[in-house]
Amino acid sequence: MAAKEIVKFYRHPQETALSSFLPILQQHLPHSNPIYNRLQAPHNLPSRHCLFAATFPPPAPGSSLSVPEVYTILFSDRSRHAESQVWIFNNLITLPTPLPASQQNILNAHVHSAILYLKAIEIPEAPGWPFDQRLKFSCLHDSITTSLTQLLETRGGIPYITKWNFWIVPTSTVSSKTRRPLPSGYSVSRVPEDQLGIVVSTSSIPREPSTLKGQANVGIMDAEGKLAAWGYLGIDGSLATLYVLPEHRGKGLATQVAVELLSRYERGEFADLGYAGRSGYVHSDVKVGNKESEGVMKSIGAKVNGTSSYLHVDSDRFSGYVHSMVKAGNEGSEGVMKSLGGSIGGQDRPLDLPIY
Repeated sequence: MAAKEIVKFYRHPQETALSSFLPILQQHLPHSNPIYNRLQAPHNLPSRHCLFAATFPPPAPGSSLSVPEVYTILFSDRSRHAESQVWIFNNLITLPTPLPASQQNILNAHVHSAILYLKAIEIPEAPGWPFDQRLKFSCLHDSITTSLTQLLETRGGIPYITKWNFWIVPTSTVSSKTRRPLPSGYSVSRVPEDQLGIVVSTSSIPREPSTLKGQANVGIMDAEGKLAAWGYLGIDGSLATLYVLPEHRGKGLATQVAVELLSRYERGEFADLGYAGRSGYVHSDVKVGNKESEGVMKSIGAKVNGTSSYLHVDSDRFSGYVHSMVKAGNEGSEGVMKSLGGSIGGQDRPLDLPIY
């Protein structure tokens, strides 16, 4: 079969990407909350040469944006070597899971093309170029995780993966809560920069002090002016860090940090850091079985909305093909695969899609 373009990605200029992407993503909140917020992060300085891309091109001057029925929006800042780098959204993830095989196959093709696009694109002016072949994905919806595992797991192309429950809460729900007074001797402030060392040292996820300085945060200080508890919003607007030092636990400080942090976010008090809270939601990834964190999330009115994954992809393990096993006579799935340019490789063999 002749080579056929399946899913093409287009780079969008940073100065116009937000006006194109945000109205589309807003329609799909809270599913799109991670990438909706990540696109607006103040860390996306022009000097970092972040990548804004989608499976539809930027509009021509004087023309309106043309968005296909199924589309993918992609953001990447691969200069963040020790942190998450890639956020991806496809509108099929807003559908109930698991997806039917025909829709999962379409999503697989989009995800596979995204990997090849990230692998091939050159950004020599970006800090840290040339990039490592490992792609670090953040807050992946379960359907996209399914795509990646179907495409790569048997090839050893996923060297790292963690799965979490995806909690979501409207910030208005939190800000309307009645606050309890802090225990005697404690006070609330932003986290002092000279105490960031303890925040970094207690985090199970790699954090860079330079990143933390620019993130929305709240600290609870003890009577001596030392940090007792703290919370941070992540670079994608998530409740990313919530920690109470062991000697201060059992006093309800975790819930008070969360309520104070999200309430200030809702009121726009972190606008000086570039966190405007426009989506109206905060999400958080909580490990299954973490009763303390689950208790805090429930106490602020959050609910579980599926699962999310943090996943690394070894792009060198990717080929230019996607395969799918389709039962003979399944005319619906066969029609979808033919429409994508697939051809039958034989019985008991995958149906391969060339991707360019």
